[in-house]
Amino acid sequence: MTRLTIGTFFLCTALLCPVSSFAQSIARPTITQIRGGFFIEWVSPIEIAAVQLDKNMAGTLEVMFDVPSVDFIKNTIDTRQSPTASPEMITALADYWIVRGKPERAIPLYEATLKQGNLDDQRELVFMNNLAMLYSQVHGNHEKAIEIVDSALETRKDNVILLDTKGLILLNSGDPKAAVEPLTRAVELSCQLPVYCLHLAQALHLDGRDSQARRYFDPVRNQLIAAVPNMAKENKAMFDSLQRALPPINAQ
Repeated sequence: MTRLTIGTFFLCTALLCPVSSFAQSIARPTITQIRGGFFIEWVSPIEIAAVQLDKNMAGTLEVMFDVPSVDFIKNTIDTRQSPTASPEMITALADYWIVRGKPERAIPLYEATLKQGNLDDQRELVFMNNLAMLYSQVHGNHEKAIEIVDSALETRKDNVILLDTKGLILLNSGDPKAAVEPLTRAVELSCQLPVYCLHLAQALHLDGRDSQARRYFDPVRNQLIAAVPNMAKENKAMFDSLQRALPPINAQ
């Protein structure tokens, strides 16, 4: 028996992230047994660029499945085992490791579940997106990461999240020229959402095309400035770099 009582999946790459302490200072979730399953209360997550967390990570999660006890779940978290074929529980465990600052432990959970199949399209998209970005961020295996995201794009060629993730992976790999194409498409499809404009401007700047970078950075500059206090650290680093390289025209 498998059932999940949570809100709609959060499927938009975050420009802003909840602020919280890192890794060691993050408390374990509180796990309470309820009839037929468990009630899990989580702390707020740290930012992990382009990795999609269940939006209820900063709140509560009710998971229904057939396992014997709270101790079993706690032991499962400690030993990195999977207690059930439930994609909902795999999501909770993977998010748990990402929140705890140990994203490498989420990778085998995503891989095993994707191999099993039987995922709905939204969850499969999230798992493939996250797996690709984690291979790039955690292992520095950009080739494997691109292979995963390209596989996801085969049936979702206009998915903005995947296109942006592909661009970020190419930036991570040191290839801004190749990153421009998927990031340009993400900007077009998102109607110039500021975070995607930021990523594209960074790729163009790193490729030595500052005049083109300004075309995307200047129109969203003020929106990004307003977001700085709560901006994800990876995006803030990009923004600060572009502010130095491409200062406002009237400031020159």
